[in-house]
Amino acid sequence: QSYMMLQRDMEPVKEAISVCSWINKKTAGGVTDAWFTYNAPSKIHEILIAGRISGYAYMNRNNIENSQAVPSNEWHHICITWGSETKTRVLYFDGQAIAQEASGDVKLTMGGSIAIGQYHTKATMEAIFNNGHWFGGELLKLNVYKRQLEAGEVSQMFSSGMCSDFEDSLVGEAFLRWETILYATERHGTITEVPITCPGDHWNVLYFTDFYNKVVDDGLLKRMEDQFEVLEEFFGHKIDDPLIQHLKDHH
Repeated sequence: QSYMMLQRDMEPVKEAISVCSWINKKTAGGVTDAWFTYNAPSKIHEILIAGRISGYAYMNRNNIENSQAVPSNEWHHICITWGSETKTRVLYFDGQAIAQEASGDVKLTMGGSIAIGQYHTKATMEAIFNNGHWFGGELLKLNVYKRQLEAGEVSQMFSSGMCSDFEDSLVGEAFLRWETILYATERHGTITEVPITCPGDHWNVLYFTDFYNKVVDDGLLKRMEDQFEVLEEFFGHKIDDPLIQHLKDHH
């Protein structure tokens, strides 16, 4: 069980919200691999977004119907937006709106909790989870905004790429910033920061691990060699803190 939890005053997003992130899912299709949930008292799934977004893209407790397949071990950009003014919920995949539906006259219910990296059904900060449902993948630049982003903004966020600073142009609209999640939110279980190299800088990825603690073998090395050098000195070892530190030091 690897997760982060927050309890915030949700009033700024009561009438509009957007949740956007780059994700790299690792789990099999049968797992409810939720990477973001917001549950309110007596109203679970106010917001729920899973790696397998088909069937698991909830806003205002309503699933946004879609049939989008999300391949594992690939980076993709996901956004879910809603606004009481437009009365619409919109789901985006890699910069394109793939589903939209009317929300009616609703508001986001207050008084709940946010869970990141684990499927959660409680409004409180209780860490009660279903062991069969976990994210087990990577997140990058997860941001929550206090308005419904426009289609052009979501498209530009995706087309600018993982290494861009486009999100800085929306910092005044942020309700929960990636930097807050990365550096100021308590972590539970096994969550690892892994840097990705970008021109002139790098971004830290949060790894919620089904991958962590797997034993390095020929197959795993083969899958890693596109990103990293072949780590022969770690053959037979587990992916743990020394290995992660090695990747940070050398890549």
